[in-house]
Amino acid sequence: MLKAYFDKSGQESAKFLTLSGIAAPDDVWVEIEQNWKHILLAGDLKAAYMHMVEAVGLRDEFSPGKGWTREKVFPVINALLSYVTTIPKERYCQFACTIDMDAYRKLRAETYQMESPVELCIILCVDRVVFWYLHEYKDMDLEAIYCFDQNEPFEPIFKAKWEREIERDLWIKTYSIWQHIKDVGSADMRVTVGLQVADMLAWGNNREATLGSSYQHIALTMKRLMPTKEVKWEEQNLRKRYRPLIYKA
Repeated sequence: MLKAYFDKSGQESAKFLTLSGIAAPDDVWVEIEQNWKHILLAGDLKAAYMHMVEAVGLRDEFSPGKGWTREKVFPVINALLSYVTTIPKERYCQFACTIDMDAYRKLRAETYQMESPVELCIILCVDRVVFWYLHEYKDMDLEAIYCFDQNEPFEPIFKAKWEREIERDLWIKTYSIWQHIKDVGSADMRVTVGLQVADMLAWGNNREATLGSSYQHIALTMKRLMPTKEVKWEEQNLRKRYRPLIYKA
């Protein structure tokens, strides 16, 4: 069974919106979960989970009231980051789609006809997991579960798309890649390690795209040292893919 976890960073109203996904089979996730939790509980200060916004912002689970400081948070983040780079590369893959929302809004104002930001992220992050699994992963058993963070727009849109494809297969009596997905749902990031790993990549991607930001090494390290399929939607490639409704010479 393949399990893929998806989390986002940023908003449609912000400068960047990123959706990231992490995919690996069951047995690899068992090891990831054990080691991830061990790192969070190994130091003098314990954390029940990793959430980058909380850790860097020193709030909630990483609040100063619990003893956390920037100097104490930094080595925990780096320990988790270092661990991720040791996961077996042949059985693990990362996916990311980042949209420059300033460019997206500019082209919308010029009447460019584009999918919504959520749909763009789904097409170029979520959909690609099954293609990776079918075409690159070895010794596969052709079943997958997709899990999204709670209360975000990606899960219901992708689930509706998946259900439509399954109905289409039944109608025309065919068997497509969509039938390899056995369940689509959501979970609480604070108790789901896969979502915490996806959060680290998504948050790091947005930091990497923001010049002068701290922790820019996170995405660079994860993407350079681990198998990654990434798309960045900037003004140039948005203009290449789409056309305006009202053409202006």
